Amino acid sequence: MILIDNVVFLKNKFAAAWDMVKEAEAQDISEKVKVESARTGVETLSVQTEKGINYIHSRYDPVSEAEKIMAEYSDIEKDTHVFFYGVGMGYHIEWFIEKHPDVPFSVYEPEMDFFRLLTAEKKLESWNPKFLRNMYLGDSSETISKNLTHFVDVVKEKVILIILPSYERIFTEKTRKFVAEFRNVVYTNAAYQYANVVFSKRQPINSIVNLTTTLKTPNILNEKPQSFQGKPAILVAAGPSLDLEYENLRYIKENGLAYIFSVGSAINSLIENGIYPDAACTYDGKEANHLVFSKVVERGITDIPLFYGSMVGYETVQKYPGPMMHFMVGGDYFSSFVLKRLNDTPVDFVNPAKSIAIITLQLLYKLGCNPIILAGQNFAYTQDRTYAQGMAFNNELSTTHMEQAIVVKDVEGNDVYTNRGLNSFREEMESHIAKLSDLEVINTTKGGARIKGTVYEPLEKLINERLQKQVVEKDWLTTLGNDYDLEHLIQQTQHLLSEQEKFIHLCDSFTNLFAEMERNIEAFNSKSVGKCFVKFDKLFDRLQENKFYRLLLQPMNQLLFEAILKLFDEIRFQNDNFAKARKLINDFTSFLKNCESDMNTITPLIKNSYQEALLLEKERTTP
Repeated sequence: MILIDNVVFLKNKFAAAWDMVKEAEAQDISEKVKVESARTGVETLSVQTEKGINYIHSRYDPVSEAEKIMAEYSDIEKDTHVFFYGVGMGYHIEWFIEKHPDVPFSVYEPEMDFFRLLTAEKKLESWNPKFLRNMYLGDSSETISKNLTHFVDVVKEKVILIILPSYERIFTEKTRKFVAEFRNVVYTNAAYQYANVVFSKRQPINSIVNLTTTLKTPNILNEKPQSFQGKPAILVAAGPSLDLEYENLRYIKENGLAYIFSVGSAINSLIENGIYPDAACTYDGKEANHLVFSKVVERGITDIPLFYGSMVGYETVQKYPGPMMHFMVGGDYFSSFVLKRLNDTPVDFVNPAKSIAIITLQLLYKLGCNPIILAGQNFAYTQDRTYAQGMAFNNELSTTHMEQAIVVKDVEGNDVYTNRGLNSFREEMESHIAKLSDLEVINTTKGGARIKGTVYEPLEKLINERLQKQVVEKDWLTTLGNDYDLEHLIQQTQHLLSEQEKFIHLCDSFTNLFAEMERNIEAFNSKSVGKCFVKFDKLFDRLQENKFYRLLLQPMNQLLFEAILKLFDEIRFQNDNFAKARKLINDFTSFLKNCESDMNTITPLIKNSYQEALLLEKERTTP
């Protein structure tokens, strides 16, 4: 029977787990599960399965066994969150708590009978409750999905998964399915968080730094050159099947049968094979993105136009030697705020997406290209490679790639391997294609994953049957201009800089308020602390109204801001004003320091863009 201390502990700290235990208590523990004494005198668990009687821990010395299991995890860092799958009697968890008392962790026990036996023998409150963040139970698919979704919502640290080895041995299939779901939900979320942290900082900086070039280059969506209307366009990606199409693409290029647009690193393979696309497209915000165009830079190629997204890594724009045009991407709050066309028509944009191929698909649709022909868009592995030849990085399949692979159908209905990342790109492209009315999308990628909404036709067949006349206009680039309202930009930038000064004053007000809170905490004046919360709410409302903060600083610290909102929910119903105040002071001060640091980074960049705009306005108005 569960210890009364554990009932209280679970009720107070892990109510959802307690509800499952309480429901399970209506039934007896299976006779196949037993607590036995190991030779050292401590308890071990046995379970009878089709494989016979199996032991969750050593029959001889479970504690020493736990030390050996955990030996490889001796150097766990403090900013890590450890997720234990399989608890048993918890010897490995107790070793971890002793060695890493300040590292947060969560536990997951899929076997309810094991957990009931554990809670009848050991007090959970001894398991470092300050750092035991989550306790999950259950083995149904629905329960696992629900638990892992909760986990990714509340845990923001780097996660290490530790599986009790006996669970892999005894419950092989159940553990395999859990690990697959864990990898899908948790690691995918970790990748999102990493990308969010990296790109949320870079995107506004890129947009601000790129503004100088953006003001001097045509907006391809604003201009919408008639040269593309109703013309076929080939979107060339860097999938391994691209290696099969160079002769076809060379023939199309030499005869002007369709416009050719390269996306991402495909430009390297094309250049290596003597094919210059009509334009290269890019929007990746990372600093290293400029390396994709290293061959263009090194060879001094100046006749391949670059279509760049306004938030692309600014290094790409600064280093590119050829002509450039830009396009706006949704989520570029800075550009949206400062840019307006002279004729007051809206500045068009494409929706953000996971890959440049999907961005370019939207771009070509808005330019009026039809049909759009996909080449090298595998979204899958082909034999032993993940990318076409000519890439400046290792593109061979590894054992790890294949271990994490999933199976999808290819363009001809055969099974083909891919990974979750590529598959999510494919699904997103399918979603976008479904929204692009009256657009014909032809997939020519041999061996590529089937893309819903497209028709598969080999490129040589298209050449023989449809791409039979010259459509490419050689001088389309020379007709483009720029029509941004510089006076509006100058006014909006001045307003932003004014809001930046107000933000500084708001930070000072928060600092003074938190000092007042701390004085009231020291004086044990709960009523005055309560009044400080009212003042905080008013200051927070003013912060939300500040344009500089809302357009730039909050997006740059989005994950931290989401954590602040969760903090508000957590403390709203707490009765201890002192504990609430301490938590608020600590977390919100940290959040503001991050915002102030970003303010110090971007303010000089905005001032520089402001000066550039003044010079351009002077040039435009000078006879």
